[in-house]
Amino acid sequence: MDKILNIMKEGIEYPFLLEFLDEPSKRIRSKISILYLKSYGINIDKDTYSVLAAGELIHNASLLHDDIIDDANLRRGKTTIGIKLSPKVSILAGDYLISLAISKIQNQEIIKIFENCTKTMCEAEFKQFFMRGKIPTKDEYIDICIGKTGALFAAILESCAILADIDRVQARKFGVLYGLYFQIKNDLNEESALADKKNEIYTAISVLGIEKTLSLLDNLVEEMSNILGVFPESIYKQELEGLFKE
Repeated sequence: MDKILNIMKEGIEYPFLLEFLDEPSKRIRSKISILYLKSYGINIDKDTYSVLAAGELIHNASLLHDDIIDDANLRRGKTTIGIKLSPKVSILAGDYLISLAISKIQNQEIIKIFENCTKTMCEAEFKQFFMRGKIPTKDEYIDICIGKTGALFAAILESCAILADIDRVQARKFGVLYGLYFQIKNDLNEESALADKKNEIYTAISVLGIEKTLSLLDNLVEEMSNILGVFPESIYKQELEGLFKE
């Protein structure tokens, strides 16, 4: 993960942004992608590391923007850039990270994938913002989750699959499924639920109820397990499965 962070930080001269990127992060999008590739027996090359770094930069950019949208005071246990410096700085910093992310990719097809991804993420955030105070339908909720979270997992995994010359459709599908799973689990987190309530955002429990939410998670786990079922047994596959099997 240090290698990815170093690529992310290349060319950045703003101390507050370097400090932001240095803050502890699971880098789950990169971890999922690396384990997926290694489960295939593929070594991670320089171009793939650059794609992973680009994906992480886009994720961090979305956090800087989200903090302004949600009027957040804290991010990763520290005062947000919007509070510490200015909301304007946070917005500019997010835009800057997105431009930096795209500059790290050489493959034009992958650039297009990331451009479509950021568009999808913005559309999902628009939809969620304008639905504040209104309980979405199940389909609306799932579309928002896939758009704002699953899209980036999918873009990174598909891009890695292209570089590795493996099945890009299955890689993308796994990314969408895991992103949806990840977002629903996050929505169930107590701290996240309180923030959503403050912002009048209704999530899985409000939309589906606890039993149907757990059933949906079980279905996602089954679908992801089916995709990985064709992979040979390895420590990488086991670790990957451990990220969604409890």
